[in-house]
Amino acid sequence: MKTGLFCCGKLAQKAGDAMQEQKLIELTWESKDRNHSEPIPEFRELERVNINPFIGTQSYYQQAEIFAPPEAIQNTFCLGDNLAFMRNPSLWPGYPRVDLIYIDPPYMTDIAYNSSINIGSGPDQHPVVRPAFHDRWTAGLTSYLDMLYPRLAAMKEMLSEEGSIFVHVDWHASHYVRVLLDEIFGMDHFINEIAWCFGGGGNSRRHFHRKHDSILWYARTPEYIYNPQYRPYTQGTVERGLTRVKGDRYQLHQDGALMQDWWTDINKILSPTAHENLKYPTQKPKQLLKRLVEAASRPGSLVADFFSGSGTLAEVCNQTGRRWLLCDNSPLGLQTTMYRLIRNGSSPFTIIVPDQYESPPGGEIVLKKPRLSSFDQGYVLVDLGIDDYRPFNIEPQLQRQHCSDYIEFWEIDLDYQGIFNSCCQVIREKNRFQGPLTLDILVRVEAGRSRQIAIKVWDVWANQTMGVVDIKA
Repeated sequence: MKTGLFCCGKLAQKAGDAMQEQKLIELTWESKDRNHSEPIPEFRELERVNINPFIGTQSYYQQAEIFAPPEAIQNTFCLGDNLAFMRNPSLWPGYPRVDLIYIDPPYMTDIAYNSSINIGSGPDQHPVVRPAFHDRWTAGLTSYLDMLYPRLAAMKEMLSEEGSIFVHVDWHASHYVRVLLDEIFGMDHFINEIAWCFGGGGNSRRHFHRKHDSILWYARTPEYIYNPQYRPYTQGTVERGLTRVKGDRYQLHQDGALMQDWWTDINKILSPTAHENLKYPTQKPKQLLKRLVEAASRPGSLVADFFSGSGTLAEVCNQTGRRWLLCDNSPLGLQTTMYRLIRNGSSPFTIIVPDQYESPPGGEIVLKKPRLSSFDQGYVLVDLGIDDYRPFNIEPQLQRQHCSDYIEFWEIDLDYQGIFNSCCQVIREKNRFQGPLTLDILVRVEAGRSRQIAIKVWDVWANQTMGVVDIKA
């Protein structure tokens, strides 16, 4: 099998009577021309999320039925195959093309990544290992390229005329990815190779320590968006009050020095107790993505990540006034993204899945019998909550845990009609897996009609389980 053959040559192309030479850059492998025309699956809406978090024992007195109409929700998370998602533009009707794509795809590391956490406390504390994603390829480089090539080609077609793509890679296969991007976008559309340098982690006595990733930047056209980014001047430059460029003296810019293509000021998320750490493997720091987003998009731009992992891009877009599209095939990735957006706030978004997607319940949920009490102005108060939750197929050493130890967070739809409209969400008072999780909440609903109230539990294994109760308010 010939895999990863690099060909560079000149082709003659006839244009009228003139002959024009073109340089062809191509990466070839045996299965490259495999037909990717399999049927595109239909997708359906699974959930609409309006962020309204509650921590500890609180009462929810707002009118829960107030929710952004579907046409006003401009952010989307797709749980499923990213290629099918990208090849189905009907999933975001009315959206313009994407101004910026950032992806952090698998690196061809031959590792299956897991997330390890502890649940419970004291003598009842036990470790839990949760599968996140795999980076193993049955045919090695060939299957890796088979995965990546059609997806990069689809991303190019999604970009606006001012659009850019940042592809985050490391030393394992960055050279192959660079050639693929040269082939798809054209060598003259390459802008930068950004070296993200970091410390910490393991060392080696057999080679120089590998302490950088590469971020490959390509633009669709020469008219790409770029907003210059700045770094602080060195202490010496500040003391001089002047800087030199090719011998000329210049006054210091108020924003600092223009950024170069090597970044040493942002470190990896190393500490397991770091505030930003969500216990998701390969999680990238917010500051890194914020710099990329602000450099290559504008407020209001649509920004996408098709290997979204822990959802860092969505949080950055919310903070900087961008809209977002995310896709990932990891249920743990979706759950982690949900948690960080609930914790840190988000504009409304919708979750879509392929039609054939079925999420079997992760456990058995027992809901409290709702208790109603009168309230003024045509409303009643409803006391809701969870009496018990037991995961299926739980390991014996975990069976004695309190049900709240199994739950990462839960959410409520106060008028369930087939699509889960998440009106409010209940999360822990302290960090993600430790500290108390309340299982009760007092909510206000309009009096005078029957309704279904749905409660959805997200457990620590990334399972979803929903229960429904009927009330006459």
